Amino acid sequence: MKSLLFLLALSPTLLVAKTVQPKKVMHAQDRDYHAHYSHSSNHQNVKEEIISSSADATAQISVTVTLQISTDALSEATSQGGGSHSHARLSYLDNNRIQITEDIAKGEGEHLETLLNMMHLRQDKKSLKKIQNSFDELIYLSHNDFLDKLESLI
Repeated sequence: MKSLLFLLALSPTLLVAKTVQPKKVMHAQDRDYHAHYSHSSNHQNVKEEIISSSADATAQISVTVTLQISTDALSEATSQGGGSHSHARLSYLDNNRIQITEDIAKGEGEHLETLLNMMHLRQDKKSLKKIQNSFDELIYLSHNDFLDKLESLI
């Protein structure tokens, strides 16, 4: 019913409508782009290339310096200990929680041993076995509680 009403309302407009004739026709031609647009953004002269490579080099130096500062800060935080739960320990745990959990399930592994080393905890067979036996308790703990539990186990 609605479509019939719509067609009835539209029909006078369709009866009066005419065909549209174009007033101008434009034709495209292929030309050498750079010959006619020497100031375009795609066209680079020697000065622009030098500035561009200088900017790239500066960006790479900035990233390298930033990474070095971050690495130095992490190393310093790790060596100072920073209390029982330093930022470095929490960050390491946050970034490697899955691998640490897998290592706990196996009773050994690089990620778990690195965390224990950062916490200045023993990594002998007996300690690793204790941690492995506490797997079910450890996996559901928050980062702080996880670190507390590791300290209490060893």
